[in-house]
Amino acid sequence: MPATVGYIGLGDMGGAMSETIAASYDLVVFDLSEEAIAKVVDKGARAAESGAGLAAQCDHISICVPDDAAVMDVVSGTDGILDACRGGTSIAVHSTVHPDTIRDLSALAAERDVVLFDAGVAGGSWAAREGSLVIMLGVPESGIGELARAVIDECAGAVFEGGPIGAGMAMKVAFNVMTYLQQAALSAAHQIVLGEYSDPDMLIEAWRHAGQLGTLTERFYPLVSMPPEVKSGPLGSYLATTIGIAEKDLDLAVNLGLESGRRMPVVEAVRDEMRLVYGMPKS
Repeated sequence: MPATVGYIGLGDMGGAMSETIAASYDLVVFDLSEEAIAKVVDKGARAAESGAGLAAQCDHISICVPDDAAVMDVVSGTDGILDACRGGTSIAVHSTVHPDTIRDLSALAAERDVVLFDAGVAGGSWAAREGSLVIMLGVPESGIGELARAVIDECAGAVFEGGPIGAGMAMKVAFNVMTYLQQAALSAAHQIVLGEYSDPDMLIEAWRHAGQLGTLTERFYPLVSMPPEVKSGPLGSYLATTIGIAEKDLDLAVNLGLESGRRMPVVEAVRDEMRLVYGMPKS
């Protein structure tokens, strides 16, 4: 009997990943947004009425919801998936959360003969649709099953095993620190050249020549150079959500630093000014 895969959380990243997975697997999806579900169903997926209803059908489940509280609710809350999972099911958490959240839920899942592990994703929704994401894994002692790895490979251009459970998520948080600080640097540099009537496009060319401009940072550049009046309506709402995610991820990085005995004032500063980085007015 063919394997059935589930995906919970169909936002920007989850929706893109699920569309890619639907092309190769019998995919069941669930989200609080009926509109988000409909988009993936149009790509060949089937809709579940709840997380538990999804879990009862699936051999592997991917989760991409906003934060720690949402992941915990999906996995172990009321109508959570753990109670409905069959023995041997695997669960990959793609949400950016505290490594301890992964460790705690992994231990809880193991009591039910379910393997839960972290699989942090980076690269943007465009990379998910291309199958070129960077995916960072925390590997359980029992290893990652063949089906789980095949589903991950469907969306990935590169997969890195960061270490044991939780290590992939730590790697993802660190990855995000670099991403957002590069965005902050580009935004500040852009303001400098504009203020002195220099050509920001020539600065981009200079960065390219010196190898200072990565793909993710260059994709951010059109947003920085966009006039403020354009950043309104649906785009403004999307940017507000994106900024909120950035602030949440950087706050997580700050807290992980404090837990290891090291303050991160530069990360704190960028976290507190992400709206400025994106050229958005203070809320």
